[in-house]
Amino acid sequence: MAGKWDYNLISRIQQANDIVDVISEHLNLEKKGKEMVGLCPFHTDHKPSMFVSPVKQIFKCFACGAGGDVLKFVQMRENLTFPQTVQRLAKRAGIDIEPVQRRSNGPEGEQLDSLKLEKINAWALKNWIENLWRPETGAAVRKYITNRGLSEELARKWQLGFAVDAWDDLTGKAAHKTDAAKYLTQAGLAVGREQGGCYDKFRNRLMFPIMDVTGRVIGFGGRTLGDDPAKYMNSPATVLFDKSQSLYGLSQAREAISLSGTAVVVEGYTDVMMAHQLGSENVVAALGKRLTSGHARILRRYAKRIVLIFDSDVAGKAAADRAMEVCLEQKIDVRLAFAPNGKDPCDYLLEAGVEAFRNLIDAAEDVLEFKWGLLNEQLRAGQNLSDRTEAIRRFLQTAALALQARQMDSVSRTVVLGRLSELLGISVSRIEQEIAAILKQKRRRSRPDAADEQVDIDPDERVDLASKAQREILEAVLGHPDCFGQVAARVSVSDFGPDEQLRELAEAIFGLFAGNAPLQLSQLYGRVESSAAGNLLTELQAAAEQKTNLLSQLDGALAALENRTHSRRIQLLKQGMDKDNELKQMLSQIAQKGPNLRNAGI
Repeated sequence: MAGKWDYNLISRIQQANDIVDVISEHLNLEKKGKEMVGLCPFHTDHKPSMFVSPVKQIFKCFACGAGGDVLKFVQMRENLTFPQTVQRLAKRAGIDIEPVQRRSNGPEGEQLDSLKLEKINAWALKNWIENLWRPETGAAVRKYITNRGLSEELARKWQLGFAVDAWDDLTGKAAHKTDAAKYLTQAGLAVGREQGGCYDKFRNRLMFPIMDVTGRVIGFGGRTLGDDPAKYMNSPATVLFDKSQSLYGLSQAREAISLSGTAVVVEGYTDVMMAHQLGSENVVAALGKRLTSGHARILRRYAKRIVLIFDSDVAGKAAADRAMEVCLEQKIDVRLAFAPNGKDPCDYLLEAGVEAFRNLIDAAEDVLEFKWGLLNEQLRAGQNLSDRTEAIRRFLQTAALALQARQMDSVSRTVVLGRLSELLGISVSRIEQEIAAILKQKRRRSRPDAADEQVDIDPDERVDLASKAQREILEAVLGHPDCFGQVAARVSVSDFGPDEQLRELAEAIFGLFAGNAPLQLSQLYGRVESSAAGNLLTELQAAAEQKTNLLSQLDGALAALENRTHSRRIQLLKQGMDKDNELKQMLSQIAQKGPNLRNAGI
């Protein structure tokens, strides 16, 4: 890696992208002393465990060990390669650099990378926006938008577009580009034909761009303007877009959600836009009919409470029931609200106004109250014992989740258990036993996923003695940079390995000192490409800050590494030796010198 990058450029990109600003685009940060804290996005975090230092321009999670600079955060958060991350943050800061290509040793190199996909999405959106506002082409669509009560100002602000009723609007305009059919198909904007070529996927649809929290266009939703049985159509999954992890309107709503502490989740695109148009800006939509665990994890970074507003029909109540369980599993306060008379939020906002909508949110029903009412309805409607038993089982599962999420205080717990006992004719102790059994079974099922929590393991238990020596050497340099001269006099980068992360980190440290630069963590992070090496740097730096015997352990670690190098040389000589007396003599001389490793004779 040495010499591959202009590290002055890397440093410029780091300085132009304040780490607090960048991380705040992805999650909610709160001030704690001289640092900022937030929920770590790299593991299932239920209390803020990620610390961000505005002074050092680094972050560290004390639960899972993830850490690094602004480059490493974006690289891990958006699953980019290091070159892509450099280009991504350079673009964010308005710094022009030469395009960097994704490196690949296999077929993955043929896949559309995120940066190219981002450009294709932006190009498609620009085309659709032009279609919508072209006087004749988009006249009928603009009338439809107006009839829905949405203003032209809002439609322009939210970048609505129009995919015309043609098979080759996008594909035809891109036909002169090299590999256009392949790229459009991989981006989910076109569908390939068996005989070759492709045609537009979105036709005669009002197009809603779906953006991530930073405002990048990651996918699209299209609402049919004709008689297509598929009323709504989303982009397929790509390297940028996963509808189970994406929320419509999040980039526009994030600030209002953080300020209010409440995220309001509705079903439709126009529901979100109407709420924002009328001043209720903490509203987002789940893509599809189901709120997922991924949605809940994202919202939990910004909100303390989620209010779900779904249609009041049977399907809406079922969706609310599922979404509620997801939120409880993610340990977040969740409440339910339904617009009266079966209206969707958009129509209700137009008819009743934004104050009524806000009152609806404020009066949202506690999740357990909703389930209690549902249980009573199901018990009354149950035709047989099996139906009633299933209804009771589902309520107990919700109660168990609420207890696990710490959403039920002792008073609420006593009330709920008493109600159940009275209604079902079962003792409170028996109900408590059933809830305990549900929680035990849930913990057993979730055990295979426990790796997500990333419990710390003592490095000494998972590395051999040579790797331990390498780690101790790097720890000493991180803790006492002035000892690097002593280190460089006895070992070199080639002595580090076979662990790739240790080798990469050693290259970065030796390269930094070779340029006579002072040891700065941000510069070191800018010299390691892999996120694994960045996390290792975070780990070793933390160890260096805690240990008081760094210098005393250094000499032993250097001797151990020299001994390893010495042993490897002997082994190589053995492997290459046949009947060569000269080689035998050299081997004998080296062996006689024994542990006097600094005079090994080679």
